Amino acid sequence: MKKFGLFMTIALLFAFAGCSNDDTEDTVVATVPKPVLAVSENTPSSFGVEWEAVEKAAAYLYAVTVCDAAGNETEFRPMTQTDQTSLLFADADAGMKYTVRVKALAEADSQLSDSDYAEVFIETPAEGLSAQSFTFTVEPAGYDSATVRVNPAIADESYYFAVVKNSSLLDKTNNAIVEMLKKEIDPASLVKGERTIETKWLDPETAYVAVAFGYDADKGTSTSLLSRSEKFTTAADPRMSIALSMQSVGDETIAVRCVPSDAAASYYVTALKAADVAGMSDRAILEAELEALNARIAQSGWDAVAADNFRKGAGSYNAAGLSVGTEYCVVAFGVAKSASGKAEETTRLFTAKAKTTSPVAVVDFDVKIVDGTNFADPTVHDKAGVGFQFSPNAATVKYAYGVYRESILEYPDSDIAAILTGDPASMIDPRTDPDDNFRGYYIFEWGERAVVITVGINAIGEVGSLQKQLIEVKSDGQGGGGTTPVERGDASVGLDYRVVDGSIMDPQYAGYPTLVLQFKPDSKCVDYRWLDFLKVGVVGQFGEDALLEVLMDDNYKYDGSDTQDMAWYDRSMTDEDYWGMVFNKSILGQSLSLIHI
Repeated sequence: MKKFGLFMTIALLFAFAGCSNDDTEDTVVATVPKPVLAVSENTPSSFGVEWEAVEKAAAYLYAVTVCDAAGNETEFRPMTQTDQTSLLFADADAGMKYTVRVKALAEADSQLSDSDYAEVFIETPAEGLSAQSFTFTVEPAGYDSATVRVNPAIADESYYFAVVKNSSLLDKTNNAIVEMLKKEIDPASLVKGERTIETKWLDPETAYVAVAFGYDADKGTSTSLLSRSEKFTTAADPRMSIALSMQSVGDETIAVRCVPSDAAASYYVTALKAADVAGMSDRAILEAELEALNARIAQSGWDAVAADNFRKGAGSYNAAGLSVGTEYCVVAFGVAKSASGKAEETTRLFTAKAKTTSPVAVVDFDVKIVDGTNFADPTVHDKAGVGFQFSPNAATVKYAYGVYRESILEYPDSDIAAILTGDPASMIDPRTDPDDNFRGYYIFEWGERAVVITVGINAIGEVGSLQKQLIEVKSDGQGGGGTTPVERGDASVGLDYRVVDGSIMDPQYAGYPTLVLQFKPDSKCVDYRWLDFLKVGVVGQFGEDALLEVLMDDNYKYDGSDTQDMAWYDRSMTDEDYWGMVFNKSILGQSLSLIHI
C-alpha cells in the first residue's frame, strides 16, 4: 500500500576540510625474490638456517638477534655478507628466541634491486629433553604413497611419526612444527623401536619430509627434539587426470569446464560449499562423496545414479541454485563400478574454487526543487525546498543517504561509505519504509550547492557503490527549480458528503458513523483521483502543485483489488461515484473499512 507522506526537514549539512596531495609516485624497480628460509637444525646449544639459491643474487646479507625473557631484543650476530645458502650457529643458549634475517643482494648487471628481508624465528629447546634422535630410509615413493623405515636411537621410548608436505614446514621452527603436529596425535598412533611405515594418500609430484619426535601421551608433551628426513618427491600419477577451469560465475551459478585425460573413462563432479569441507583432506572429501553416491546407488540402482551423475569426455559442469556471495569448491574424481556394484574412485581428487557473485545494491534518486512559498512556514518563503525520492534496486535491503557540502567529494568513497553505514539503526529498509523512500524536503538558500550521496547494502551485507550528485539550487522562475509545471485542463469534479448510520450499508455497522462521499465529475472529466485523511490546511502548507504532482503519479492508481489511502477512480471501470467510510464510534477519525457503495 502506498501512503502519502510529504514533509519538510531542515538539512544538516556537514562541512569537511580537505587538503591537496602534491606527492609524485616513485618509480618502481623490480627486485630479486627474497630467500625462503627453513630451519635446518635446532638444539639446546645450536641452530641452523638454510635456503635455496635465489636467481640473479650475487650474495646474501644476514643478521641475527636474540630476545630475552623480558622481551628485549639484542644483537646476536651483526650484519654480515655471505655467498653461502646456509648458516649454522653453534653457540646458542637453551630456551632462547632467535630471529634470523636474510636478504638477497642483486647482481650488479641484473638491473634489479636487492630483495626485502626474509625472517625466520627459532626458539631453542630447553635443557632436559631426551637424547632421542631418528634416522630415516625412504624407499622409492609411488604417486600417492611412500614407505619409510624409521630407526630411533633409543628403542624403548615412544615417538610420533608423520610424513608431511615440505611446503607446510617452510618458515617454521622445529618447535613450531612439533606444536603443529601435536594437534594431530592420537595415542594409538605412537610407536616404539624400528618401524617400516607406509603412508598413503599423498599427492603426486609433491615434495615430502618424514619427521619424528619423542612424545609422552600422559603429559601431552614432546620428549625429544624433532628429527626430519631428507626431502623426497612422489612420482607422477599414471591415472586419469581431470583439468577443471572456471568458465563463468554468477550470483547463483557456477560453470566449470571439465577436461579428462581419458575421454572414455567415467568421472563425477559436484560443487560443495567451501565452509562445509573446510579442514578436510582431499581424501576425506573423496570418501564422503563416495559414501553419498553409494547411498544413492543402494536406493536407486547403479544405472539411475550413473545416468544422472557420471559423465565422460570434455564438457561443462553447470551448478545452479547456489547461495549468493559464497565460496564453493568444485571437486571431481574418476569413478568405476566395483565387483560389488558400488562406486569406487579411479583417480585422486581434483579441485577448483570459486565464489559466487552477489547483486550490487544501488540506490538511485530523483531531486525535486520547489519554491519555499509552497510551504506554510513563512520563514522559508524566500528559500528553496529540495526533496529526494530514492529508488533502491531489487538487491538493496538497507540503504543510507547524506546531504553534504561540496567538500565531501574530496574524501575517498570508502570513508564516505563508512560514515553513511556507521549507524546500522539509522539505515532504511526500502521494503518496509512507510514514506515510500521519499525523504521529504530540505531547506536551502537559492544558489547553494550541495552533494547528495546514497549507498546500499545487499542481502549478504556487502556495501554497494556510492551514487553521488552535485546539486545547484536554482529557480526555474515558475515556483520551482527546474521541474515541469503541472499542466491544468478544464475538467472538474465536485464533491458532496453526508454522515449516516452504518446500518444503511450493512447491518453489522449499525451504530457506527459513516461518511458517504458523492463525487460529481463534469462531462469533460474522464478519470479522477482523490486523497483522504489529510490535515486541515494541507493545500496551504504544501501548495496545489505539490499535491497535484502526487495525485498524477500512476503508482497510486486504484485497480479495485485493494484499498489505498490515495485512490485513483477510473471512470472506465464504473460510472458509480459513491464511496462510504465506516468509522469506529469510539475512535472517530480512524478508518476501519473502506467500502464501495
